[in-house]
Amino acid sequence: MESNKYRPANYTVGIVIAKSPNDVFNHLINLKKWWPEDFEGEDIKLNSEFVFSTGDSHYSKNKVVEFVLDKKLVWLVTESIRKTDNFQWTGTKMIFELMPKDANTLLKFTYDGVVFENEYDRLIQICDITVKEMFYNYIMYGKGK
Repeated sequence: MESNKYRPANYTVGIVIAKSPNDVFNHLINLKKWWPEDFEGEDIKLNSEFVFSTGDSHYSKNKVVEFVLDKKLVWLVTESIRKTDNFQWTGTKMIFELMPKDANTLLKFTYDGVVFENEYDRLIQICDITVKEMFYNYIMYGKGK
């Protein structure tokens, strides 16, 4: 059986949303409504901790390390495991940056961490779906996960 090798991964996706930075930020921090995995933990603020999971096969513990109202949210993955293949992305940062753009807001999401060498394309798909579909549908149409 071929072993999976890790590679650094830094991928950014951006969307323009017809809302104010304040409105986008307030929706963004409501992770339990739109993030694709189950959310358990504190309200999102500086140093808050929370867990994402999918059944018993996918788990990550996270800590908010940057929280700038209406501008930036960053969390660090402090523990992680995908039991199906023992993939661990501990140390990865999830970075959300908001910038006014005319009467709209540019939301940029960056995954800054690791992936298996053969999963970079999958990472791009997951990031794009999470931001361009899941978050966008939540903020624009109230359709959470």
